[in-house]
Amino acid sequence: MDDRLHGAAERGDIEMLYILLRENPHILDPIDMVPFVDTPLHIAASSGDHKRAYSSHGRAEFIVEMAVLKPSFARKLNPEGHTPMHLALLNGHWKTVRALMTLDAELIRVRGRGGKTPLHVAAEVAPTELLAELLYVCPTSVEDVTAQWQTAVHIAVEAKNFESFAVLLGWLFRVERENLLNWKDMDGNTTLHIATRTNQIQVVKRLVKHINDDIKNFIGETALAIHEKDNGLHRSEEIGRLLREAKMGHFVFPLYRKGWYLTGKFRLGEYLRHELPELELWKRRIKRTFGNTAIGNARSREVIVVIAILVATATYQGILNPPGGFWQDSGTTDMVVNISSNTAEHSAGQMVMNGASLSNYILLNSIAFAVSVCLIIACMPADILFGTYLMITMTLLLYTYQYALSSILPPEHSQMELRVEIYIVYASIVAAAIVIFRILSSQNSFAVLKLDTAERGHRGQLVGSDEDENRRSNQHGS
Repeated sequence: MDDRLHGAAERGDIEMLYILLRENPHILDPIDMVPFVDTPLHIAASSGDHKRAYSSHGRAEFIVEMAVLKPSFARKLNPEGHTPMHLALLNGHWKTVRALMTLDAELIRVRGRGGKTPLHVAAEVAPTELLAELLYVCPTSVEDVTAQWQTAVHIAVEAKNFESFAVLLGWLFRVERENLLNWKDMDGNTTLHIATRTNQIQVVKRLVKHINDDIKNFIGETALAIHEKDNGLHRSEEIGRLLREAKMGHFVFPLYRKGWYLTGKFRLGEYLRHELPELELWKRRIKRTFGNTAIGNARSREVIVVIAILVATATYQGILNPPGGFWQDSGTTDMVVNISSNTAEHSAGQMVMNGASLSNYILLNSIAFAVSVCLIIACMPADILFGTYLMITMTLLLYTYQYALSSILPPEHSQMELRVEIYIVYASIVAAAIVIFRILSSQNSFAVLKLDTAERGHRGQLVGSDEDENRRSNQHGS
């Protein structure tokens, strides 16, 4: 490589770069022909003082300029097996990393030495804000594994970097990819195995709530077995207690705990580090349960709504026009039961049907009506205004059914009227619960961002700068 080009890359000198290109337009081509080489991008990514903002800014501009001229340089490995983004991370040049990932998000997935991607390196050494930004810009990168079959979560736990682990865990839950926590490395170890072996209490405490603690590694050990076999000085009894409680199913959590809510200004890393509220976790469990049923399928919901409306209409009509009709006058009726004769009073407008047939008819009709109303609510789109309107109207419909029934039942069936009233109240509560749950599920009250798709318009709001990180480092230092 030309010495002047090497110096320009070290300094981030764009003017010198174009002077050299005017002198020799092919100056970069010989470098590109070498399979593994330190390109000007590699040199710029590993040079300079990352604590000096002006140096960092100039180097980042040079890297973008060079990557535009020669995009292949950004993906090329040097003899040590690193891309420019790998080197920028290892040398603490966060602005350079942000410049590269903004230029091409797929650079985050380029494998280097040991099969490690820049995300794997970031899980070890990068600030949590930068790690969160890498995940946001390239969501699929979290699925990449190293040559040792390790995910970024494995690497963060092995490095005992709890902050990075918390960000990764928060990401997986918010994009509903927590199944990655059960992925095994080349030895069959999940993140829980590694955290147990290295006595990381906080990591184990976060994992046992969500991971399958019965998974065995390739030598047949569960996380609990690893703990019980450990006789070292640093063995934690707290970890053993957590694992045993998880195995026995003794964890009892409140439905709601204080969660992390988004405000007008927030940091993505801080958002991901916080655990999801218990209500959000319950929502996920219910969603997984019903996702495999007809209610979880959009087309099936449409069919269910049509059927439920037909049933609700038929059952309501069954009260307005019951079999046998209504008495047209008031008086008494002789009823012959076996060989004895009884006299029953009736009023105009009451049902002619009487006895056990009436009780069975009302009971079955009322249950069918209440269930169909609840199904209609469960299958409707979730929206605050529409949901509230639907809940009010359906509840009113339930009570009009009850009042209509009470006006036509014979007096001797007052007990049946009470039973129907209980069914209606219960159905009203269920309907209200369904509406509230659907509304909560559809809202961002639990700070559920659309994280699995990084929209360019939003990147600027979520991507920080070197100055932010330096300021934070100085605050911690002082």
